[in-house]
Amino acid sequence: MKARSIKLGSTLALMLMASGSFFASANTNGYKMVIIEDTPGVAALQAGKFDQGINETLDSNSAEVDNFSRQMSLCVGFTKSNQLQQAEQACNSAVALVQQVTHVSAGDKREMRAHALSNRGVLRLSQNNNLAALADFKRAAELSRSEVSVHNLQRLELALNKANNGLDLAMTTAE
Repeated sequence: MKARSIKLGSTLALMLMASGSFFASANTNGYKMVIIEDTPGVAALQAGKFDQGINETLDSNSAEVDNFSRQMSLCVGFTKSNQLQQAEQACNSAVALVQQVTHVSAGDKREMRAHALSNRGVLRLSQNNNLAALADFKRAAELSRSEVSVHNLQRLELALNKANNGLDLAMTTAE
């Protein structure tokens, strides 16, 4: 248990000091998802081998990785492989698990929660639930103005504004 706590804490410290070394982003239609480096299965997920990455994550010894990191990887893997029911369970678990983490600072917890919410927002887009995705992206950006959180929020807001402008134009033309 202590080894897992130290590993997660040191990984979070790396994230705060280095912009890209803590997490990798997996693009999903231009949206970004976060996975924790040094978690079993991450290399396969980054390479686009989602089934392999999921299997490696699930098969890993629980002493090797903390549950938050595991659920983050599963959230990404299941989302990218379009296994949306499993993705929803993993993404929701990652969001909930942040509250149980006691060995990191409040700032690190906010960052972890922001990444989990951002991942869940991408999943919700895959489920065609734009409003729920927007809520997750907004909350993530409130918690952390990280590049991923801001990118996802701005991208969705732009898409929604374009859709709304198209609707306004269609309504004006119809009159």
